[in-house]
Amino acid sequence: MGIAKRLTAVFIGMLVGGLNGADAQSTPFNAESRTFRNQGWTYAIGYHAFSARPDSVPAVYQTVRPSGTIDTLHAGTWGHAGNHALRLGIGYWGIARRPLIWDRWFIELQGTRNAATSTFDGLVANADSILQPNTLLDSGRSVVTTELTFKLQRAFEIKTDFFFEAQLGIGWDREWGGTFSRTGPDSLFVTRAAPATDRIALELGAGLGVRTRSGRYLRIHATYDGLQLAPLAEEGNGRVQWYEGHYQPWNLTLQWDLLRSKPLEDCAKPPSQDRPGEVLFGDQMQKDRRKQLKKQKRRAKKNRW
Repeated sequence: MGIAKRLTAVFIGMLVGGLNGADAQSTPFNAESRTFRNQGWTYAIGYHAFSARPDSVPAVYQTVRPSGTIDTLHAGTWGHAGNHALRLGIGYWGIARRPLIWDRWFIELQGTRNAATSTFDGLVANADSILQPNTLLDSGRSVVTTELTFKLQRAFEIKTDFFFEAQLGIGWDREWGGTFSRTGPDSLFVTRAAPATDRIALELGAGLGVRTRSGRYLRIHATYDGLQLAPLAEEGNGRVQWYEGHYQPWNLTLQWDLLRSKPLEDCAKPPSQDRPGEVLFGDQMQKDRRKQLKKQKRRAKKNRW
């Protein structure tokens, strides 16, 4: 089991254990229900990293001739480097009415850009099958990478207005307008398949937050892909296969959460529970009803005599 997979298992275990011991009704967001709706908008700006894991891999490519002899086409090392990019997002979030484990849910659309370069440095066979120093450069990038994520979060209050939060989510990533270029003796190298256009991953995260004022929350949040579900990662972790290398996506974002205000009540009209009962019948109907009651009383007196 890889390190990333172990960390994912430990994170989920600690999260579930902590949540099982938490008070089911304890949440920093309960007091907002009086003046704000349970939903609102969230905005994000932050840092996206596409980190090579590992960043250096030895490579040897050999073929067998019909005579049984082995030819080495290249031998050296692949070096991988992922990019860093701005990340922007917008979403909608809500507060759970009866929080048992999770006290908030989020649906977010965020955009960034994935790109990476891989460089082979070593010996490459020439036309006479003699190994000589040479290099090969692979470069791949997308025009934009979008991520649509559904998240569940739980906050643990540190002190008044300050809290720690944990997150579990599932995200759909899509690469738009991907390009790839190779410079060097490419005939002596095997081209890896292009990265998947669509990916689904289990996302884990944690962060710190503060309530700046009623209905307004500022959070700094870190997330990473804990497990690639589709296509399934080769080593059962959260890394993305990108041509010759494997890369771990992770993000650090600043989130601004805004709850929607409830409509203001009419100050000139008291609350319904304080208003007197409304008359069900008009004035004329009330007069007719009184006359009818008087007639009934007269008849009742005559019948007695």
